[in-house]
This record gives sequence, C-alpha cells and structure tokens, in this order.
Amino acid sequence: MTDKAFYDDIWPAWRDMQRYAPAPRYLRRIVMRELSRLSFKSVLDVGCGEGTLLKIIADRYPDVELGGCEFSETAIAYCRQQLPQARVFFLDLLEDDVSGISADVIISVQVLEHLPDDHGALERMRAMCRGYTIVSVPGGQLDDHGRRNGHYRHYTKQDLVARMERAGFRVVRAFTCGWPMHSLVYRQLMRRLPKSAVAQSASAPTMPASDC
Repeated sequence: MTDKAFYDDIWPAWRDMQRYAPAPRYLRRIVMRELSRLSFKSVLDVGCGEGTLLKIIADRYPDVELGGCEFSETAIAYCRQQLPQARVFFLDLLEDDVSGISADVIISVQVLEHLPDDHGALERMRAMCRGYTIVSVPGGQLDDHGRRNGHYRHYTKQDLVARMERAGFRVVRAFTCGWPMHSLVYRQLMRRLPKSAVAQSASAPTMPASDC
C-alpha cells in the first residue's frame, strides 16, 4: 500500500516545484494541447496535486465541470485554495470504490509510477472514463532519485501502451517528449548540482489520449 504519510509530508516541498519548475510547466502545456483536440464537458484530474493544472483548465474552459482527486490531504487543501468551485476529494485509487465517479476526460500526470499496482489503477481510471484518458509517466532508468520520490517504476512508450491496452483502453496517440529536460545528460547534471540551485524535474514519456 502507498504510504499516505510520505505524500502528506512531502507536498509542502513539492508545491512550488509543481507550480514553477520547467518540467511540470512543460507537461501542462502538453496536456492542454491534447485537450484542445477533444470535445468534453467534464474533466477529472486523478492525482491533481496542488491544482495548478486544473486552474489552467478552468481558465481555458470556464464552462467545463472540474474535478480533482488526491491521496494526500495536504495537496487537497492546496488545490481547494486555488479552485473553490471544483469538486476536489480524497481518493485511494487502489482501494476506494470508484463506481460513482465519472468524467468525459480523465487526466493522470506523473501518478502511475507512484502506485504499486499500476494495472489496477488503470482499470479503475478506465471505469471512470466516459471519453478519453490522458496519461503522462516518467521514462528513463529508475534510480535512487526516483525511488526517494516514491517511484516504483519508470516506463517506455511501448510498455505504457501495452499496459493501457491490457486495462481496456484503445490507444489513439502515444509519444515521448521532454528533451532536453529529461535527457540523460541533463538529469545527471541536475542531480549533481546543489539542491538550492535546481528544481526537481521529470517528464516523459507522455501518452495522451486513449479512448475509454
């Protein structure tokens, strides 16, 4: 089972990184580009964090019904500060009943790598999805840096596509992204600089949009 206390404790340090660091900002642009291809009336961000992505969606699509779910109560509090109009709620994606939860578009950005059972998580996202699911996960070799941040695994594009298809999705777009933010040389350089000099970054591969 995922350690809830770990995420409640670490979110104060992650909050500004998620808002301002280059890699999360880059990923949000990718997600918004993929959303622009779709027609939808509701969005659920699974693992919504502090809510920056949902806030951007709210500003771009003011008539869309917004929802966000999180495992960390700390992140939920941050998200509700930004989006008092959205439905933001606690959800243990691997344990809780999702039968009453649905949206036209499900978004999951940098979440699956934190879950011990990603297949179960994908099956539950598939059950909640009425139209499309947009998923982003980190690629490259999993190292101690990733493990310290709660990662169980990293992915290749082919691996993620196969996992999503096994969970019942029909993959319509799959691609990697992130250079130079996620290049091997860049990552190794950033991890050798003083912590005060860098913001944590992680990105692709990204796998937007699968039919539900």
